[in-house]
Amino acid sequence: MKQLIISLALVAFTAQLSAQDFPTPKPTDEHKVLAKEVGTWDTEIKMYLQGPTEPATEYKGVETIELVSGGLFSRTSFKCKMGNRDFEGHGLFGYDPRTKEYTGTWVDSFSTIPTQMKGKHDAEKKTLTMYCTVVDTNSGQEIKQKQVTKFVDDKTKTFTIFMLMDAGGQEQEIKIMDMTAKKR
Repeated sequence: MKQLIISLALVAFTAQLSAQDFPTPKPTDEHKVLAKEVGTWDTEIKMYLQGPTEPATEYKGVETIELVSGGLFSRTSFKCKMGNRDFEGHGLFGYDPRTKEYTGTWVDSFSTIPTQMKGKHDAEKKTLTMYCTVVDTNSGQEIKQKQVTKFVDDKTKTFTIFMLMDAGGQEQEIKIMDMTAKKR
């Protein structure tokens, strides 16, 4: 009998919920930062595999970004050939009004471990700075990163990744990648 009462209460509650008009969140000014990146971007990448003072290894790639979930999130797909390896990465990014931070999850074909990131937009500097910890799939080593997107103009952006290292109690930034992207 107790299960029947609980089931009837659940049915009544569900019927009441479906009859209500739930408010749909709308994109805010913070979501305009995500919307700026919508489109297809041709990228030129410089990887500093031997360190930032050595010659860079260069690649070309394509990034496609679209808004999803009513404009509340952006979904990124990125592809390039790195030497004889195909690289494919995907990200889902949004804005968390509780923490007042941009958040994201990144996955790619070079790692089995998703990367979570968060950061802030500086409207004056036209930059979105995200912080994350990347885990090396093979060794399990955690590598802290700072990722900076600079919006040069409506058709150009740069993206730089720094590895963050502890150098005697002070954080040192070591540039490991530069990317320049041009919107088609």
